[in-house]
Amino acid sequence: MSNKAELSKAIQKLRSEIDSLEDSSEDTREHLAQLATMMEAQLHGTVPTDDPSTAETVLDMIETYEARYPRITAMANDLMTRLAAMGI
Repeated sequence: MSNKAELSKAIQKLRSEIDSLEDSSEDTREHLAQLATMMEAQLHGTVPTDDPSTAETVLDMIETYEARYPRITAMANDLMTRLAAMGI
């Protein structure tokens, strides 16, 4: 399986994890879903890789939810690290 396919699968797992949150509001789930959407856009090249604002936004979102949703933020952080390693 290619790196992009693996990352796409990991993003889908992140989405599933977000969808399964029981102790969060709909707004929180939507905000976290935006996180997955931004990473997916980076993976598929629909976001300029030289635009640091997307990566900064994702990192800010990870920091915001880190204490309350450590599993989701760990998954998101891993995805960001893997995207960066691929030069995305």
